[in-house]
Amino acid sequence: MTAAAVRDDGQRRAAVRAAGLAGIEGISVEGDRRTLTVLFFGKLPDRLDRHSFRVEGGRRGDGIRVLSVTRTADPEHPDAPANCLTLELDRPGDACAYRLHVLGPGFDRCYDRMEFSFRQGDPEPAAPAPAQEAGRLPSPPAPAVDYLAKDYASFRRLLLERLALTMPEWTERHASDLGVTLVELLAHVGDQLSYHQDAVATEAYLDTARLRTSVRRHARLVDYPMHDGCAARTFVCVETSRQLTLRPDDLAFTALPPGGTPRTGASIPAELLTAGPWPVYRPLERRDIVLRPEHNSIRLWTWGDQECCLPAGTTRATLLDQPPSAGEDRPLRLAPGDVIVFEENLDPETGTEADRNPAHRQAVRLTEVTRVVDTLYDTKVLDVAWADEDSLAFPLHVTTWRGPQGGPRDTVVARGNTVLVEHGIENTWGLGSHPERVEGPAGRTHRTDCPDPAAPRATRPFVAALRGARITRSAPYPRPADVTAGQSRQLLRLASRARDRVEAMHRSGAPLSAADHAYLLTLFGPGRLGRTLEGEGPRPALGALLSRFDEYLAPKVRRLETLARRSRSGYVLDRADIGWELAQSWGEEAARSIDPDNPALHGPASATLRPDPREALPAVQIRVAGTDGGTDTWTPRRDLLASGPRDRHMVGETDDEGRLSLRFGNGRTGAAPPPGRTLLATYRTGNGRAGNVGSEAVNRIASGSTLLDAVLRVRNPIPATGGTDPEPVAQVRLAAPRGPFRTLLRAVTAEDYETLAARHPGVQRAAATLRWTGSWYEADVALDAEGTSELPRGLSEDVRLTLHRFRRIGHDVVTGPAVRVPLDVALRVLVDPDHIAGDVRQALLRALRPGPQPGGGLGFFDPGVLTFGTPVRASTLVAVAAGVPGVRHTEVTRLRRLHPLRSGSGSPGPDVPPSGLLRLSPLEIARLDGDSTRPENGWLTLDLRGGR
Repeated sequence: MTAAAVRDDGQRRAAVRAAGLAGIEGISVEGDRRTLTVLFFGKLPDRLDRHSFRVEGGRRGDGIRVLSVTRTADPEHPDAPANCLTLELDRPGDACAYRLHVLGPGFDRCYDRMEFSFRQGDPEPAAPAPAQEAGRLPSPPAPAVDYLAKDYASFRRLLLERLALTMPEWTERHASDLGVTLVELLAHVGDQLSYHQDAVATEAYLDTARLRTSVRRHARLVDYPMHDGCAARTFVCVETSRQLTLRPDDLAFTALPPGGTPRTGASIPAELLTAGPWPVYRPLERRDIVLRPEHNSIRLWTWGDQECCLPAGTTRATLLDQPPSAGEDRPLRLAPGDVIVFEENLDPETGTEADRNPAHRQAVRLTEVTRVVDTLYDTKVLDVAWADEDSLAFPLHVTTWRGPQGGPRDTVVARGNTVLVEHGIENTWGLGSHPERVEGPAGRTHRTDCPDPAAPRATRPFVAALRGARITRSAPYPRPADVTAGQSRQLLRLASRARDRVEAMHRSGAPLSAADHAYLLTLFGPGRLGRTLEGEGPRPALGALLSRFDEYLAPKVRRLETLARRSRSGYVLDRADIGWELAQSWGEEAARSIDPDNPALHGPASATLRPDPREALPAVQIRVAGTDGGTDTWTPRRDLLASGPRDRHMVGETDDEGRLSLRFGNGRTGAAPPPGRTLLATYRTGNGRAGNVGSEAVNRIASGSTLLDAVLRVRNPIPATGGTDPEPVAQVRLAAPRGPFRTLLRAVTAEDYETLAARHPGVQRAAATLRWTGSWYEADVALDAEGTSELPRGLSEDVRLTLHRFRRIGHDVVTGPAVRVPLDVALRVLVDPDHIAGDVRQALLRALRPGPQPGGGLGFFDPGVLTFGTPVRASTLVAVAAGVPGVRHTEVTRLRRLHPLRSGSGSPGPDVPPSGLLRLSPLEIARLDGDSTRPENGWLTLDLRGGR
């Protein structure tokens, strides 16, 4: 205990005691420096608590609070009244001076405060001693530290040298000596600590990081998604002898080399899939797979032509819908969403398989299937169509040859029974339901300290590792963008399909069936339907409904437009939420059409075979037994930033050794697994370019339950593509810093709106301006459609919804067509005497008017050539006209706007600008159709002289 100095003023103290007041006699500080013993003289007031005292001073100046006050007797005068108080403080003080101040009445002003120090009893620091005193030897110098020692050998050497100075009598250096063992153990620990320090400093920066996990996280900070590869995909065609309905979980396909198994045929036992190094493919479709024998090989119908050609860019064809053999009635069961493969079966010139082009094979996803009849030949056919993205990349010549047995053989056939498969085999295949066990979190949950004691404590993320082969990385299928685009199209078609169905009922004139009556009741409601159908018969009643079709269904159509806009903005409509509403308004078929599992919404087949490796996620599922007897499943995500406390999501990261680490949520961003539970992992193995096998490589099918004896042949007509190896770390270091600047994610300036609008499919170029409306800014975007002067229907709204996601807050986006400026152009042409003037005129019109040229290219005034602000040069017109055979001389006599006053110029101006350049504003596009029936779209005058 240390005591503060005591004041000595006897006369003043006697007066204080006589007045019945009290004062501070002295202050003692206990050894813990948190307890003060205060001795008073005189009579203390009765009510003293922690609010009656205040401690002031200190270096920090934030004040020390008094927690409690206890009254005790003076140890030197135990019989006297208790004038000693013990004060408990909230924390110890520093070496600076403090002052205890007593608050309230009952104390004299000269003795109600006193200074003290928490280090009153500590000795004063001694003055530094001289380097050498008489009778004492100088202290040894401080040991030299070699800061270049960073490994085990250098640490061992430094320790032995230090011990030679401090313990010169110890000279043992044998490896089995206990002292040498301790030295080597300390050197090993120092080597590990040194490596850890170097690793932390190295992995802290993208340019120096070596670990794959560190590079991935650095790249993620700059919005560059580093990928770990992607699995390959292909379409497999299965030929069967009878109809089969199979579950996708029970199927697997493999690519066996010739002689890879002694078994012949198209099916193999399930246990052989894991017995060799050959790649294995699993179906991606989650619906039941139906295989029909009539879809093995489908003939194309040429409408009586002996030779027919499907040119490049074709999106429609006609299939023969006839029984495969006499006496059987098995028509084709194709539907929108099915995938067929067009294949060149024979060479169209020689009629042999050896000369056919194996590259003339393409998969397309059907969007329309219509049953019609060729009345000329009394033949049932199917008109099928597919998306523009799946348009044929090569011409297909359809010719019929006579086969070896005398039967007809077509050069081009369509293959059905297609199954979309992806490289990778599950760890449970052929073994029943035995997923791999992963060590779960410990019995108690590790927690981190929060700065606020009242705030909830956050759980540290739990990380589990999967060791073994490389885990399959699978891109999402179907892609959400394809599903939303398909849902939008289906919603906008519901009204027209309903009208077509009602018109079909009206044309037939037959009595309404129960299904038709229920459909009309759903469509129009019982009130309108009952008043219309009663007493008139179906035909007049349906005619009355059709005449007011738009009026009756206007509210429903507006609701469809609202849902379509929501889909186009990127929101996937769930059938559980919207299906009931559509079923009540448009029927059950409408609810099924927007189901995300509907294959008609899964996008074109060409996009399916080109997965984006940066969207690929590990094909892993973690199952944990729940408390209610059920099973909770954790699915992978790219990150947990958007995951809620109850979302069972996880993040998979692959290290340099191919080991996958699964990071779970912490209870705030993603749910954490229950402590003490066993985690069961189900995953697929097989990734990268190893799955990119060629065509005809996949030749076997296996089932987890039974052998498929009805399967005649299994083949992949097109090669497997999309398999990608993990992205190298060195490539990420180069690409990640520049990645954010390559993709525009926000629209702030007018140029940003132009760039984002020009990315939209079908837009050749866009122009934008920012206009102040008086309250906010409005981005006016003008669109130039690709290959046409008129803006296609729906393109403006699609672009507006796309820009809405990138617009700056406070900007309104307005999209519309470009400002078309019709031109008035006149040319005086001198024709060579050896050429016919009429032929030269036609050649000039073809070279100048919009449209394709015979030798390739587009006309001078084609919409695909002219765009925003493109000036029209007289010299270029002269050059184009001079390039036409038979033109000896040409001159531009008129080059101006067709309506100069309407354009705002104020006067017609000269016929040809003095500079020979007709300028346009940034939002204007020149137009000259040269159509005499529509002169308002531009006028072209040709004055030909000479010739024959």
